[in-house]
Amino acid sequence: MAIKLIKTYSPNENATRLKQQEQDAQTIEDALNKQSSDLDTHENAKIAHSASQISYEGTNVDTAITALNKYVDNLVIEASKGDSNAEVVAARTNYDGTADSSLKARLDRYAKKTDNSQLFKLTTDQGLAKRLLTTGDLNDITEAGIYYCNTNNGSWELLNSPVQTTGWLEVIKGSFTTGALQRYTPYRGNVTSQNQNPQVTYIRNYSVGDQMWGSWSASADKSQTDAAISSITSQKINTSTTKITDASVSGNDYPIGITLQEIATTATGFPWYGGGSLAYGYVETHKLSNARLVQYFYEIGNAGQLTKGGWARHWHSDVGWSQWYSLFGNASWCNVSVTNEQVLTQSFTQKVKFDRVISDSHLQFNTANNRFIAKVRGMYMVGAGLYINRKKQYNNVELNLYRNGTRFKVIHQNRQDPNNTAADEFNQGHYASGVTVPLEVGDYLELFIFVGAGQDLTITANSGWYNYFDIYRIGDIPMGI
Repeated sequence: MAIKLIKTYSPNENATRLKQQEQDAQTIEDALNKQSSDLDTHENAKIAHSASQISYEGTNVDTAITALNKYVDNLVIEASKGDSNAEVVAARTNYDGTADSSLKARLDRYAKKTDNSQLFKLTTDQGLAKRLLTTGDLNDITEAGIYYCNTNNGSWELLNSPVQTTGWLEVIKGSFTTGALQRYTPYRGNVTSQNQNPQVTYIRNYSVGDQMWGSWSASADKSQTDAAISSITSQKINTSTTKITDASVSGNDYPIGITLQEIATTATGFPWYGGGSLAYGYVETHKLSNARLVQYFYEIGNAGQLTKGGWARHWHSDVGWSQWYSLFGNASWCNVSVTNEQVLTQSFTQKVKFDRVISDSHLQFNTANNRFIAKVRGMYMVGAGLYINRKKQYNNVELNLYRNGTRFKVIHQNRQDPNNTAADEFNQGHYASGVTVPLEVGDYLELFIFVGAGQDLTITANSGWYNYFDIYRIGDIPMGI
Protein backbone atom coordinates (compact mmCIF):
# COMPACT_ATOMS: atom_id res chain seq x y z
CA MET A 1 0.00 0.00 0.00
CA ALA A 2 1.53 3.29 -1.12
CA ILE A 3 1.26 6.31 1.14
CA LYS A 4 1.76 9.72 -0.44
CA LEU A 5 2.41 12.71 1.78
CA ILE A 6 2.61 16.41 0.78
CA LYS A 7 6.10 16.84 2.31
CA THR A 8 6.59 20.31 0.73
CA TYR A 9 4.82 22.75 2.98
CA SER A 10 4.14 26.42 2.49
CA PRO A 11 7.15 28.45 3.62
CA ASN A 12 4.98 30.78 5.66
CA GLU A 13 3.27 30.13 8.99
CA ASN A 14 -0.24 30.46 7.65
CA ALA A 15 -3.49 28.55 7.28
CA THR A 16 -2.27 26.79 4.14
CA ARG A 17 0.72 25.30 5.91
CA LEU A 18 -1.44 24.22 8.85
CA LYS A 19 -3.93 22.55 6.49
CA GLN A 20 -1.09 20.65 4.72
CA GLN A 21 0.17 19.31 8.06
CA GLU A 22 -3.30 18.22 9.08
CA GLN A 23 -3.73 16.36 5.75
CA ASP A 24 -0.42 14.52 6.19
CA ALA A 25 -1.30 13.56 9.78
CA GLN A 26 -4.71 12.23 8.67
CA THR A 27 -3.07 10.24 5.85
CA ILE A 28 -0.66 8.63 8.31
CA GLU A 29 -3.44 7.86 10.80
CA ASP A 30 -5.64 6.24 8.13
CA ALA A 31 -2.73 4.15 6.91
CA LEU A 32 -1.88 2.90 10.39
CA ASN A 33 -5.50 2.07 11.14
CA LYS A 34 -5.82 0.11 7.89
CA GLN A 35 -2.61 -1.71 8.62
CA SER A 36 -3.90 -2.67 12.07
CA SER A 37 -7.24 -3.80 10.64
CA ASP A 38 -5.54 -5.85 7.91
CA LEU A 39 -3.31 -7.46 10.52
CA ASP A 40 -6.33 -8.44 12.65
CA THR A 41 -8.08 -9.84 9.61
CA HIS A 42 -4.96 -11.76 8.67
CA GLU A 43 -4.56 -13.26 12.12
CA ASN A 44 -8.21 -14.38 12.35
CA ALA A 45 -8.54 -15.56 8.75
CA LYS A 46 -8.71 -19.32 8.19
CA ILE A 47 -6.80 -18.86 4.89
CA ALA A 48 -4.13 -16.23 5.52
CA HIS A 49 -1.77 -17.55 2.82
CA SER A 50 -2.08 -19.97 -0.05
CA ALA A 51 -0.11 -23.20 0.11
CA SER A 52 2.25 -22.00 -2.62
CA GLN A 53 3.25 -18.98 -0.46
CA ILE A 54 4.45 -21.15 2.45
CA SER A 55 7.95 -22.55 2.14
CA TYR A 56 8.66 -26.16 3.12
CA GLU A 57 12.09 -27.96 3.00
CA GLY A 58 13.42 -26.14 -0.07
CA THR A 59 10.05 -26.00 -1.82
CA ASN A 60 6.57 -24.89 -0.83
CA VAL A 61 3.62 -26.57 0.85
CA ASP A 62 1.62 -26.75 -2.38
CA THR A 63 4.35 -28.71 -4.15
CA ALA A 64 4.86 -31.03 -1.14
CA ILE A 65 1.15 -31.82 -0.82
CA THR A 66 0.85 -32.44 -4.59
CA ALA A 67 3.73 -34.92 -4.41
CA LEU A 68 2.14 -36.67 -1.44
CA ASN A 69 -1.19 -36.98 -3.23
CA LYS A 70 0.54 -38.51 -6.26
CA TYR A 71 2.16 -41.02 -3.91
CA VAL A 72 -1.21 -41.98 -2.49
CA ASP A 73 -2.71 -42.17 -5.97
CA ASN A 74 0.08 -44.52 -7.00
CA LEU A 75 -0.75 -46.76 -4.04
CA VAL A 76 -4.38 -46.88 -5.09
CA ILE A 77 -3.33 -47.74 -8.66
CA GLU A 78 -1.18 -50.56 -7.37
CA ALA A 79 -4.13 -51.79 -5.33
CA SER A 80 -6.23 -52.10 -8.45
CA LYS A 81 -3.68 -54.65 -9.67
CA GLY A 82 -4.55 -56.93 -6.77
CA ASP A 83 -1.97 -55.77 -4.25
CA SER A 84 -3.61 -53.66 -1.49
CA ASN A 85 -0.95 -54.04 1.18
CA ALA A 86 0.72 -50.75 0.46
CA GLU A 87 -2.57 -48.83 0.57
CA VAL A 88 -3.62 -50.50 3.82
CA VAL A 89 -0.32 -49.63 5.46
CA ALA A 90 -0.56 -46.04 4.27
CA ALA A 91 -4.19 -45.75 5.53
CA ARG A 92 -3.03 -46.57 9.04
CA THR A 93 -1.03 -43.35 9.18
CA ASN A 94 -2.64 -40.38 10.97
CA TYR A 95 -2.29 -36.67 10.21
CA ASP A 96 0.23 -36.20 13.01
CA GLY A 97 2.47 -38.96 11.66
CA THR A 98 1.50 -41.60 14.21
CA ALA A 99 0.08 -44.94 13.02
CA ASP A 100 -2.64 -47.25 14.35
CA SER A 101 -1.89 -50.94 14.81
CA SER A 102 -4.27 -51.80 11.97
CA LEU A 103 -6.58 -50.07 9.51
CA LYS A 104 -9.60 -51.53 11.34
CA ALA A 105 -8.39 -50.02 14.61
CA ARG A 106 -8.22 -46.62 12.96
CA LEU A 107 -11.67 -47.00 11.37
CA ASP A 108 -13.19 -48.16 14.67
CA ARG A 109 -11.69 -45.16 16.45
CA TYR A 110 -13.16 -42.74 13.94
CA ALA A 111 -16.51 -44.57 13.99
CA LYS A 112 -16.81 -44.01 17.71
CA LYS A 113 -16.21 -40.30 17.22
CA THR A 114 -18.66 -39.89 14.38
CA ASP A 115 -21.36 -42.16 15.79
CA ASN A 116 -21.26 -40.43 19.18
CA SER A 117 -20.62 -36.92 17.95
CA GLN A 118 -22.62 -33.86 19.05
CA LEU A 119 -24.27 -32.57 15.90
CA PHE A 120 -25.51 -29.39 17.67
CA LYS A 121 -22.66 -27.11 18.70
CA LEU A 122 -22.60 -26.16 22.35
CA THR A 123 -19.36 -24.18 22.04
CA THR A 124 -17.22 -22.65 19.30
CA ASP A 125 -14.83 -24.81 17.30
CA GLN A 126 -12.12 -23.79 19.76
CA GLY A 127 -14.21 -24.95 22.74
CA LEU A 128 -14.92 -21.40 23.88
CA ALA A 129 -18.28 -20.02 25.00
CA LYS A 130 -20.88 -20.12 22.26
CA ARG A 131 -21.64 -16.42 22.69
CA LEU A 132 -20.64 -13.49 24.87
CA LEU A 133 -23.64 -11.93 26.63
CA THR A 134 -23.37 -8.34 27.87
CA THR A 135 -26.89 -7.02 27.31
CA GLY A 136 -30.38 -8.46 27.02
CA ASP A 137 -32.54 -10.76 29.11
CA LEU A 138 -31.52 -14.25 30.29
CA ASN A 139 -35.17 -15.24 30.06
CA ASP A 140 -34.72 -15.14 26.27
CA ILE A 141 -31.69 -17.48 26.24
CA THR A 142 -33.25 -20.88 25.53
CA GLU A 143 -30.92 -22.24 22.83
CA ALA A 144 -28.74 -25.06 24.17
CA GLY A 145 -25.13 -24.13 24.70
CA ILE A 146 -22.56 -22.50 26.96
CA TYR A 147 -22.54 -18.70 27.20
CA TYR A 148 -20.28 -16.25 28.98
CA CYS A 149 -21.90 -13.32 30.78
CA ASN A 150 -20.00 -10.13 31.40
CA THR A 151 -20.45 -6.44 32.08
CA ASN A 152 -21.06 -3.97 29.28
CA ASN A 153 -18.15 -1.54 29.67
CA GLY A 154 -18.29 -1.95 33.44
CA SER A 155 -22.08 -1.76 33.71
CA TRP A 156 -24.24 -4.84 34.39
CA GLU A 157 -27.03 -4.87 31.82
CA LEU A 158 -28.19 -8.51 31.82
CA LEU A 159 -31.73 -8.86 33.13
CA ASN A 160 -32.92 -11.80 35.30
CA SER A 161 -29.44 -13.00 36.22
CA PRO A 162 -29.16 -14.57 39.69
CA VAL A 163 -26.21 -12.32 40.59
CA GLN A 164 -24.53 -9.39 38.87
CA THR A 165 -21.25 -11.23 38.59
CA THR A 166 -19.33 -12.38 35.53
CA GLY A 167 -19.82 -16.07 34.91
CA TRP A 168 -20.92 -18.97 32.71
CA LEU A 169 -24.51 -19.66 31.68
CA GLU A 170 -25.31 -23.23 30.60
CA VAL A 171 -28.58 -23.93 28.81
CA ILE A 172 -29.79 -27.53 28.63
CA LYS A 173 -32.89 -28.48 26.68
CA GLY A 174 -35.52 -30.91 27.85
CA SER A 175 -37.64 -33.30 25.81
CA PHE A 176 -40.04 -30.44 25.08
CA THR A 177 -39.21 -27.75 22.57
CA THR A 178 -39.81 -24.95 25.05
CA GLY A 179 -38.50 -26.72 28.13
CA ALA A 180 -35.05 -25.62 29.25
CA LEU A 181 -32.75 -25.58 32.27
CA GLN A 182 -30.34 -22.74 33.01
CA ARG A 183 -27.30 -23.15 35.26
CA TYR A 184 -25.25 -20.09 36.20
CA THR A 185 -21.76 -20.39 37.71
CA PRO A 186 -20.10 -17.11 38.72
CA TYR A 187 -16.43 -16.59 37.91
CA ARG A 188 -14.28 -16.76 41.03
CA GLY A 189 -11.19 -14.63 40.61
CA ASN A 190 -9.52 -15.58 43.90
CA VAL A 191 -9.64 -19.37 44.20
CA THR A 192 -7.33 -19.44 47.23
CA SER A 193 -9.72 -17.50 49.46
CA GLN A 194 -12.82 -19.67 49.50
CA ASN A 195 -14.34 -18.04 52.57
CA GLN A 196 -14.45 -14.63 50.89
CA ASN A 197 -15.16 -16.06 47.43
CA PRO A 198 -17.41 -19.12 47.79
CA GLN A 199 -18.26 -21.08 44.65
CA VAL A 200 -22.04 -21.15 44.32
CA THR A 201 -24.06 -22.45 41.37
CA TYR A 202 -27.56 -21.16 40.57
CA ILE A 203 -30.17 -23.29 38.77
CA ARG A 204 -33.66 -22.67 37.40
CA ASN A 205 -35.87 -24.22 34.74
CA TYR A 206 -38.57 -23.11 32.36
CA SER A 207 -41.97 -24.66 33.09
CA VAL A 208 -43.81 -25.66 29.94
CA GLY A 209 -47.11 -25.89 31.80
CA ASP A 210 -46.81 -22.48 33.50
CA GLN A 211 -45.05 -20.90 30.52
CA MET A 212 -42.59 -19.10 32.78
CA TRP A 213 -39.15 -19.36 34.36
CA GLY A 214 -38.95 -20.54 37.97
CA SER A 215 -36.91 -18.73 40.61
CA TRP A 216 -33.17 -19.27 40.90
CA SER A 217 -32.03 -21.87 43.46
CA ALA A 218 -28.50 -21.75 44.86
CA SER A 219 -26.24 -24.65 45.81
CA ALA A 220 -23.86 -24.27 48.76
CA ASP A 221 -20.11 -24.06 48.36
CA LYS A 222 -18.38 -27.30 49.32
CA SER A 223 -16.12 -25.52 51.79
CA GLN A 224 -19.17 -24.02 53.50
CA THR A 225 -21.00 -27.36 53.49
CA ASP A 226 -17.98 -29.18 54.90
CA ALA A 227 -17.62 -26.57 57.64
CA ALA A 228 -21.30 -26.81 58.54
CA ILE A 229 -21.18 -30.61 58.64
CA SER A 230 -18.01 -30.68 60.72
CA SER A 231 -19.59 -28.32 63.27
CA ILE A 232 -22.51 -30.71 63.86
CA THR A 233 -21.88 -32.94 66.85
CA SER A 234 -23.96 -34.92 69.29
CA GLN A 235 -23.53 -32.03 71.73
CA LYS A 236 -26.21 -29.93 70.04
CA ILE A 237 -29.87 -30.91 69.99
CA ASN A 238 -30.71 -34.42 71.12
CA THR A 239 -34.27 -35.55 70.51
CA SER A 240 -34.86 -38.69 72.55
CA THR A 241 -37.68 -41.15 71.96
CA THR A 242 -37.21 -42.57 75.47
CA LYS A 243 -39.86 -41.14 77.79
CA ILE A 244 -38.86 -39.95 81.24
CA THR A 245 -40.51 -41.81 84.09
CA ASP A 246 -38.65 -40.33 87.05
CA ALA A 247 -37.70 -36.66 87.49
CA SER A 248 -35.09 -37.54 90.11
CA VAL A 249 -32.66 -38.98 87.51
CA SER A 250 -29.23 -37.42 88.07
CA GLY A 251 -28.34 -34.42 85.94
CA ASN A 252 -24.94 -36.06 85.34
CA ASP A 253 -26.69 -38.69 83.21
CA TYR A 254 -27.91 -36.16 80.60
CA PRO A 255 -25.79 -35.56 77.48
CA ILE A 256 -24.14 -32.24 76.71
CA GLY A 257 -26.38 -29.94 74.66
CA ILE A 258 -30.15 -29.54 74.48
CA THR A 259 -32.18 -32.69 75.05
CA LEU A 260 -35.92 -32.92 74.30
CA GLN A 261 -37.93 -35.73 75.90
CA GLU A 262 -41.55 -36.57 76.55
CA ILE A 263 -42.62 -37.69 80.00
CA ALA A 264 -44.49 -40.92 80.58
CA THR A 265 -48.06 -40.81 81.90
CA THR A 266 -46.78 -42.61 85.00
CA ALA A 267 -43.89 -40.20 85.55
CA THR A 268 -43.18 -38.91 89.04
CA GLY A 269 -41.56 -35.77 90.30
CA PHE A 270 -42.97 -33.28 87.79
CA PRO A 271 -45.04 -30.23 88.79
CA TRP A 272 -48.43 -30.97 87.35
CA TYR A 273 -51.40 -31.04 89.71
CA GLY A 274 -54.15 -33.51 90.43
CA GLY A 275 -52.50 -36.82 89.60
CA GLY A 276 -51.93 -38.92 86.51
CA SER A 277 -54.83 -37.61 84.45
CA LEU A 278 -52.77 -34.52 83.62
CA ALA A 279 -49.39 -36.20 83.38
CA TYR A 280 -48.67 -35.02 79.85
CA GLY A 281 -45.77 -32.81 78.88
CA TYR A 282 -42.19 -32.67 77.71
CA VAL A 283 -38.84 -31.77 79.22
CA GLU A 284 -36.17 -29.53 77.72
CA THR A 285 -32.72 -29.95 79.28
CA HIS A 286 -29.95 -27.39 78.66
CA LYS A 287 -26.53 -28.68 79.67
CA LEU A 288 -23.05 -27.23 79.21
CA SER A 289 -21.47 -29.38 81.91
CA ASN A 290 -22.41 -31.19 85.12
CA ALA A 291 -22.09 -27.85 86.90
CA ARG A 292 -24.06 -25.86 84.29
CA LEU A 293 -27.45 -27.47 83.80
CA VAL A 294 -31.03 -26.16 83.80
CA GLN A 295 -34.18 -28.12 83.00
CA TYR A 296 -37.57 -26.88 81.80
CA PHE A 297 -40.90 -28.66 81.98
CA TYR A 298 -43.86 -27.70 79.77
CA GLU A 299 -47.27 -29.17 80.44
CA ILE A 300 -49.48 -30.12 77.52
CA GLY A 301 -53.23 -30.35 77.80
CA ASN A 302 -56.45 -29.85 75.91
CA ALA A 303 -57.83 -26.43 74.99
CA GLY A 304 -60.04 -26.20 78.07
CA GLN A 305 -57.37 -27.20 80.56
CA LEU A 306 -56.45 -24.39 82.95
CA THR A 307 -53.12 -25.75 84.13
CA LYS A 308 -50.98 -25.24 81.05
CA GLY A 309 -47.70 -23.64 82.09
CA GLY A 310 -43.93 -23.92 82.35
CA TRP A 311 -41.50 -24.65 85.18
CA ALA A 312 -37.73 -24.65 85.60
CA ARG A 313 -35.22 -26.16 88.00
CA HIS A 314 -31.43 -26.28 88.39
CA TRP A 315 -29.03 -29.12 88.88
CA HIS A 316 -26.34 -28.69 91.53
CA SER A 317 -23.61 -31.29 91.30
CA ASP A 318 -23.16 -31.27 95.10
CA VAL A 319 -26.80 -31.31 96.30
CA GLY A 320 -28.82 -32.44 93.29
CA TRP A 321 -31.98 -30.93 91.82
CA SER A 322 -33.56 -27.74 93.08
CA GLN A 323 -37.30 -27.24 93.53
CA TRP A 324 -39.41 -26.68 90.40
CA TYR A 325 -40.17 -22.97 89.94
CA SER A 326 -43.11 -21.75 87.91
CA LEU A 327 -42.29 -19.60 84.88
CA PHE A 328 -45.75 -18.86 83.51
CA GLY A 329 -49.30 -20.13 83.46
CA ASN A 330 -51.09 -22.07 86.22
CA ALA A 331 -53.18 -19.22 87.57
CA SER A 332 -55.26 -20.58 90.44
CA TRP A 333 -58.10 -18.89 92.30
CA CYS A 334 -61.04 -19.60 94.53
CA ASN A 335 -63.93 -17.45 95.79
CA VAL A 336 -66.45 -18.92 98.27
CA SER A 337 -69.21 -17.55 100.46
CA VAL A 338 -72.07 -18.77 102.70
CA THR A 339 -75.73 -19.67 102.23
CA ASN A 340 -76.76 -20.28 105.87
CA GLU A 341 -76.31 -18.46 109.15
CA GLN A 342 -73.78 -19.90 111.55
CA VAL A 343 -74.37 -19.46 115.30
CA LEU A 344 -71.00 -19.17 117.00
CA THR A 345 -70.18 -20.99 120.23
CA GLN A 346 -68.86 -18.92 123.13
CA SER A 347 -65.34 -19.48 124.49
CA PHE A 348 -64.50 -21.67 121.53
CA THR A 349 -62.39 -21.55 118.33
CA GLN A 350 -64.49 -22.89 115.47
CA LYS A 351 -64.22 -23.23 111.71
CA VAL A 352 -66.14 -20.83 109.51
CA LYS A 353 -68.50 -22.83 107.32
CA PHE A 354 -68.24 -21.57 103.75
CA ASP A 355 -70.75 -23.70 101.87
CA ARG A 356 -71.19 -21.74 98.66
CA VAL A 357 -68.61 -21.83 95.84
CA ILE A 358 -68.79 -18.77 93.59
CA SER A 359 -65.75 -19.65 91.43
CA ASP A 360 -63.02 -22.24 91.73
CA SER A 361 -60.48 -22.61 88.91
CA HIS A 362 -59.17 -26.03 89.91
CA LEU A 363 -61.97 -27.45 92.08
CA GLN A 364 -59.81 -26.94 95.15
CA PHE A 365 -62.45 -26.01 97.75
CA ASN A 366 -64.32 -28.77 99.57
CA THR A 367 -67.62 -27.55 101.05
CA ALA A 368 -67.97 -30.76 103.04
CA ASN A 369 -65.07 -29.79 105.33
CA ASN A 370 -64.82 -26.08 104.40
CA ARG A 371 -61.25 -26.52 103.27
CA PHE A 372 -59.15 -25.17 100.37
CA ILE A 373 -56.65 -27.78 99.16
CA ALA A 374 -53.90 -26.43 96.89
CA LYS A 375 -53.37 -28.27 93.64
CA VAL A 376 -50.74 -25.84 92.33
CA ARG A 377 -47.60 -24.94 94.23
CA GLY A 378 -47.20 -21.20 94.78
CA MET A 379 -47.53 -18.08 96.87
CA TYR A 380 -51.19 -17.24 97.54
CA MET A 381 -52.96 -14.05 98.54
CA VAL A 382 -55.83 -14.62 100.99
CA GLY A 383 -58.70 -12.28 101.77
CA ALA A 384 -61.61 -12.88 104.16
CA GLY A 385 -64.74 -11.04 105.19
CA LEU A 386 -67.55 -11.83 107.65
CA TYR A 387 -70.68 -9.89 108.51
CA ILE A 388 -71.70 -10.83 112.09
CA ASN A 389 -74.88 -10.12 114.07
CA ARG A 390 -74.36 -9.74 117.81
CA LYS A 391 -75.88 -8.35 120.95
CA LYS A 392 -74.55 -5.14 122.40
CA GLN A 393 -72.40 -6.59 125.11
CA TYR A 394 -68.78 -7.30 125.88
CA ASN A 395 -67.04 -8.26 122.66
CA ASN A 396 -63.89 -10.34 122.02
CA VAL A 397 -63.50 -11.80 118.51
CA GLU A 398 -60.43 -13.19 116.68
CA LEU A 399 -60.36 -14.26 113.02
CA ASN A 400 -57.54 -16.71 112.21
CA LEU A 401 -56.14 -18.22 109.01
CA TYR A 402 -55.12 -21.86 109.47
CA ARG A 403 -52.69 -23.78 107.26
CA ASN A 404 -52.56 -27.56 107.51
CA GLY A 405 -54.51 -27.50 110.75
CA THR A 406 -52.29 -24.95 112.50
CA ARG A 407 -52.92 -21.25 112.97
CA PHE A 408 -50.88 -19.40 110.35
CA LYS A 409 -51.86 -15.79 111.03
CA VAL A 410 -54.39 -13.74 112.97
CA ILE A 411 -56.10 -11.62 110.38
CA HIS A 412 -58.57 -9.76 112.62
CA GLN A 413 -59.21 -9.16 116.33
CA ASN A 414 -61.80 -6.94 118.03
CA ARG A 415 -62.46 -6.38 121.72
CA GLN A 416 -65.12 -3.94 122.83
CA ASP A 417 -67.00 -2.98 126.03
CA PRO A 418 -70.01 -0.95 124.88
CA ASN A 419 -70.86 2.09 126.97
CA ASN A 420 -74.58 2.21 126.21
CA THR A 421 -76.13 -0.93 127.68
CA ALA A 422 -79.65 0.25 126.87
CA ALA A 423 -79.17 -0.46 123.19
CA ASP A 424 -79.81 -4.16 122.60
CA GLU A 425 -78.51 -4.61 119.01
CA PHE A 426 -74.95 -3.92 117.83
CA ASN A 427 -73.87 -5.45 114.46
CA GLN A 428 -70.30 -5.25 113.20
CA GLY A 429 -68.37 -6.40 110.12
CA HIS A 430 -65.00 -8.14 110.39
CA TYR A 431 -62.84 -7.87 107.25
CA ALA A 432 -59.25 -8.62 106.36
CA SER A 433 -57.24 -9.05 103.13
CA GLY A 434 -53.71 -9.12 101.81
CA VAL A 435 -52.42 -12.12 103.73
CA THR A 436 -49.78 -14.03 101.74
CA VAL A 437 -49.14 -17.69 102.36
CA PRO A 438 -46.90 -20.23 100.55
CA LEU A 439 -48.58 -23.52 99.67
CA GLU A 440 -47.17 -26.75 98.37
CA VAL A 441 -49.41 -29.13 96.46
CA GLY A 442 -51.70 -30.76 99.03
CA ASP A 443 -51.44 -27.98 101.63
CA TYR A 444 -54.84 -26.71 102.77
CA LEU A 445 -56.36 -23.53 104.19
CA GLU A 446 -59.29 -23.01 106.59
CA LEU A 447 -60.74 -19.99 108.31
CA PHE A 448 -61.36 -20.21 112.08
CA ILE A 449 -63.02 -17.74 114.44
CA PHE A 450 -62.68 -17.48 118.22
CA VAL A 451 -65.59 -16.08 120.29
CA GLY A 452 -65.07 -15.05 123.90
CA ALA A 453 -67.45 -15.81 126.77
CA GLY A 454 -70.63 -13.85 127.26
CA GLN A 455 -71.29 -13.10 123.58
CA ASP A 456 -74.14 -14.01 121.30
CA LEU A 457 -72.70 -13.90 117.75
CA THR A 458 -74.08 -15.19 114.45
CA ILE A 459 -72.44 -15.13 111.02
CA THR A 460 -75.13 -13.81 108.73
CA ALA A 461 -76.28 -15.38 105.48
CA ASN A 462 -75.49 -12.21 103.57
CA SER A 463 -74.13 -12.55 100.01
CA GLY A 464 -70.55 -12.79 98.86
CA TRP A 465 -70.20 -9.03 99.10
CA TYR A 466 -70.21 -9.34 102.89
CA ASN A 467 -69.11 -12.91 103.60
CA TYR A 468 -66.23 -14.25 101.53
CA PHE A 469 -63.07 -16.32 101.51
CA ASP A 470 -60.87 -15.37 98.52
CA ILE A 471 -57.68 -17.27 97.66
CA TYR A 472 -55.57 -16.33 94.62
CA ARG A 473 -52.20 -17.63 93.46
CA ILE A 474 -49.90 -14.64 92.77
CA GLY A 475 -46.79 -16.56 91.71
CA ASP A 476 -44.28 -19.19 92.66
CA ILE A 477 -42.77 -19.48 96.12
CA PRO A 478 -39.62 -17.36 96.26
CA MET A 479 -36.37 -19.11 97.10
CA GLY A 480 -35.57 -19.25 100.77
CA ILE A 481 -39.20 -19.34 101.99
